[in-house]
Amino acid sequence: MLEKLQRVSADFANYQKRMVRNTEETRQWTKAEMIRSILPAIDDFEQALEAGKTANDLQSLLAGFKLVHEHLVAMLNNQQVEAIASKGQMFDPSVHEAMLQQESTEHEPGTVMAELRKGYTMNGRTLRPARVTVSKSPSEKELSAADEAEQGAGPQNNDSQD
Repeated sequence: MLEKLQRVSADFANYQKRMVRNTEETRQWTKAEMIRSILPAIDDFEQALEAGKTANDLQSLLAGFKLVHEHLVAMLNNQQVEAIASKGQMFDPSVHEAMLQQESTEHEPGTVMAELRKGYTMNGRTLRPARVTVSKSPSEKELSAADEAEQGAGPQNNDSQD
């Protein structure tokens, strides 16, 4: 009985070691696949940089960088990575990181007014939140100044008599 227990224990220990090894191999292959998918973008960058050495106009250099950008975006899309739509949306702390708050009478409080850095999701999970500027209600001082400006822009009140 003791011998059978020792054998089962040894089998289980070997199983655990095998699972650790398999997990590490899977991690390495996944990393290799990701790196392999980036290599064409590196090639494009190198071509754009080489073309930039001899090009006399910025348009050809810009076209090369645009091509690199398109390849990188396509690579991300193939991995189900999507940019987070932020501008005009209500602030959501699960996908947005508020960097600034700005008073605004044009936007509802809590609305994303500007995107400072894109955020990304993969399969519905946030990889990196978007850095954004969020609107807030104007202070009383700002509201009264805005009201005065509106009244001043209306019809002129000429009290002077000629």
